[in-house]
Amino acid sequence: MTYYDQFKQNIVLPQAILTHLLTIFPSAASFNVWLYFYSDELLAPSQVAAALNLTTADVNQMITTLADANVLVAEFDEETGVMRFDTRPAFAKLDMLLSDESGSISSEAAEEVSDISRLIAAFEPEMPGGLTPINIEELQKWLVEDKFEVSLILQALREAALNRKVSLPYIRAILRNWRSDGIVTARDIEIHKEEKDLFKSSQQTSQTPLSEDYFNSVDSLRKMWGYDNAE
Repeated sequence: MTYYDQFKQNIVLPQAILTHLLTIFPSAASFNVWLYFYSDELLAPSQVAAALNLTTADVNQMITTLADANVLVAEFDEETGVMRFDTRPAFAKLDMLLSDESGSISSEAAEEVSDISRLIAAFEPEMPGGLTPINIEELQKWLVEDKFEVSLILQALREAALNRKVSLPYIRAILRNWRSDGIVTARDIEIHKEEKDLFKSSQQTSQTPLSEDYFNSVDSLRKMWGYDNAE
């Protein structure tokens, strides 16, 4: 049984679709258009445009993009005069991606898919309402465009969770502040913390007032060495 046969009867998607979202679809925005046709293959582009607050021209452009990516097929029924949008190619693409026989994916692409999968698995239970396609696209940008390490992103997520402020804008701010401080790996965070603790400790030591025992010891030494008699 293919993914299409398993999930088409309900408006439900396999987790694998979200995990490999940007490997299968050109963008999160085009995925949203595809999703409407998945729910109803007889929808008109104008209806999708109204639902997504887009123009019909925008939706038609995304339909072309989806067709070029081999995840959507537009079929015109000459007998009924109705346009039908077939979403099954996306599931076929997913089947091929996950198939053991598919060796076409490069090691670099496989690593990228693995990284985004780790982030999705970590962020999904922490984000209020779960992850949206736009959220996943943002995570992908952190990896591909901003070049943040997975371990650093996960550390920023933990920091946000401790502060009870789990949101992508807040976590993005943490990552950018760290980068401004020269922190680019999870190990850098530990080093930075150790340096701060060491500096704080040295400051406290230098500011510690001399105790009464210290002055008593000095007085005893003065008497022992005869300084008091010399005066």
